Parts: sequence; structure tokens; C-alpha cells
Amino acid sequence: MKRLALVMLAACGGSGALDRSAPVPTDPPKDAIDKPTEQGPVKVDVRVWPPKPTLDDPIYLRLDVTAPPGIRVDAPFQEAGDQRMGRFRVVGFTRDSERSEGSGQHQVQTYTLEAPSSGKQRIPHLRLEMIDGRASAGKAAGQKQEILTEEIPLDIAPVKEAASNAELHPAAGKLDPDVGGTPWTLVLLGASVLAVLGSGSVLAYRAWRTRRRRAEQKSAYDIAIAKLRALETRGAPAAALADAWFVELSAIVRSYLERRYDIRAPELTTEEFLLEASRARELTTAHRSQLSLFLERCDRVKFAGYRPEAQESIDTLAAARAFIEETRMKEAAAA
Repeated sequence: MKRLALVMLAACGGSGALDRSAPVPTDPPKDAIDKPTEQGPVKVDVRVWPPKPTLDDPIYLRLDVTAPPGIRVDAPFQEAGDQRMGRFRVVGFTRDSERSEGSGQHQVQTYTLEAPSSGKQRIPHLRLEMIDGRASAGKAAGQKQEILTEEIPLDIAPVKEAASNAELHPAAGKLDPDVGGTPWTLVLLGASVLAVLGSGSVLAYRAWRTRRRRAEQKSAYDIAIAKLRALETRGAPAAALADAWFVELSAIVRSYLERRYDIRAPELTTEEFLLEASRARELTTAHRSQLSLFLERCDRVKFAGYRPEAQESIDTLAAARAFIEETRMKEAAAA
């Protein structure tokens, strides 16, 4: 039991001493969040307060463990970190251990936590282990048993804004707005000019991106056809080279589709790639069927050990070229 506090500290943050200088309340308030857990005769109570903290509030977590004689409670090391409990930073830690009636054990640990950000957060489970050394435990005697506390959700409010300057100094809010500074008409005119320039820049950027994307889609055809011609010049592959030849052939078609339809899927399986390609609205049902048949031919050689005849290899290359010709951009086809 004496090891509980030290191991719980390791579970929440790794090496390094915690800052114990911050004052810690002696008792939780009545509105503290209370999450009790019982594992046989062992009782673990986790209380957290304040229940509705702001980002700049310290958050306190009280771990209260009570075990009868003959039972040892331990908290095994969970994960290393920079003194953290989940996403919360541990900035303070205290403990108090005492023997209860009948030589049982009662230990209290209090953590001072710092929230990572505002919004919905969760204090994670705390994992403890108990070993029941009593003879009455039967088969479970001496066996490790896990005690897992509940997660505690917290809604962290943003830091409260300081009172406005007008509230702190009422006279400051009574200054004449026309004394000194830039006239409001000039400010309004400048804001309007900036808005027009900004919208024009956005439109120009979008137009540039559209032109660039269309240029890439057009070049996809030229690149694919050039690679197919080079592969065709080498001729049909021998049986020992069929795998590499069909891998290269399918890669040409997949690369073409990625450029032509802006598909980012270099590591997908054939089924996953077909699913992504089917989302391209320009591909007709006939095109999808044609693509599926082509990739199945390639996969049969790559994965099933199939060795096609020379003419079948050339026919598969011709099918790839036909698919690319039919799906090229209309502007490129007209040219």
C-alpha cells in the first residue's frame, strides 16, 4: 500500500518532482463530482472539483482508497509522460496514508491539475491492482485483480474576460470620438478598399488553381500515352517478367486516374481504388466496368500466378490505351 502513491505518480507523468507548493484544499466541497468504485471489499472514491471550472482554475482530484487487512492495493505504471494525467498537466500532489481499524489501510492522494484547453475534456480512468492475500479469497488468493475507476467528463469554460476599460475607468468611455484619430469615413473607405482587393485576390487564386488543375488533367493523358508506347516498344513480356510488366501497366493506368480525376490513393488495394474512382462523376458505368475488368486482369497475373500468352498481354495494353483515350479531357481530344 505504501507504494500506491509513488506508482500513481509514475502513471500520471514519468520522472521529475511535482510542484507541491500550491495550496490544496483539505476537504472537497459538497458540489464536487463523486465517482465511487468498489471491487470486493476495496473501495476507491474519486472526487473532482470545481465541477464547472474555467481554464484558469486549478482542478483538484482526490483519490481515496480503503482496503481491509490482508489486501494490498497497487497502481501499476501506465505510460511515461511529462507529469500528466491524460491531457491534464499535474502541477501539484499530496498524499496521506494511515492504518485503519484492524490494520486495514486508508490512503488519500490529491492531485492539482491544469486543463489543456477550454471545451469538453475527460479525466481518464485510473487503473489500480489489488492482491487479496486472505485465506477466504479461495482461488483468487494471491491473484492480481484490476480496479478501474470511471472517466470524469469536464466542461472547461474559457477564461473570464477582464472588466472593460469603461467599467474600470468610467471617464474613459466619455471621450469625444471626433477628437484626434482618423475620421470614421476614411476608416470605412479603407475597409471597403481592402475588402474589394481581398475578394479579387481570392477570385484570382481560385482561377489560378482551376487553370493549374485542368493543365494537370490534360497532361495526365500525354504522360500515360507516352509510358504505354514505351512499354509497347519493349514487346510482350516473357513468363518470368510478366509480374513486373503487369505491375507497370496497372501503375500507368492508376497514375493517370489519380491525375485526371484528382484521386489521391497510391496505397489503396484494387477494391478500394475502384471505390474511390467510382466517385468521379465523369466516369460512366461502362468506363467503371472497363476499368474493373482491366485491373482484375492485372491482379490475376500479379497475385494469382497466372502467365498470359504474348497476345493476351498486348490486348491488355490495348485495353488500357482505349480506356485512357475514352476518358481523356474533351478539350485535349478536340485538339
